[in-house]
Amino acid sequence: MQKFMKKRRPAFTLIEVLAALAIIVVLTLALILTVKGQVEQAHQKDVGLMVSTVNAQVEVQSTDMESSKLSAINDVKGLLDAGLISTQQYQELQKDHVKVQQSNGRPTLSTSK
Repeated sequence: MQKFMKKRRPAFTLIEVLAALAIIVVLTLALILTVKGQVEQAHQKDVGLMVSTVNAQVEVQSTDMESSKLSAINDVKGLLDAGLISTQQYQELQKDHVKVQQSNGRPTLSTSK
């Protein structure tokens, strides 16, 4: 009879496997949240750089424009229509809800956050 009884090998129990999976899930969620925060921070810096670039671009290009045309620009679409920004810049600025304000008779961009 002992011939048929196999020796038990040590193995993980179901509870040990579930505990290991739970730890892996918690660590994965922590990693995802950290990466998401880093991506958002990088995006905000990208928007800030885009705003700085466009403000410099508007300042340089506006020297050739009439002040009445410049003072009439009060949104990002107006910057595009005046030829001060490209279509790609317009799309990025629209997506990020950038505001246009008048400063010293020139349109100036600012972020809403």
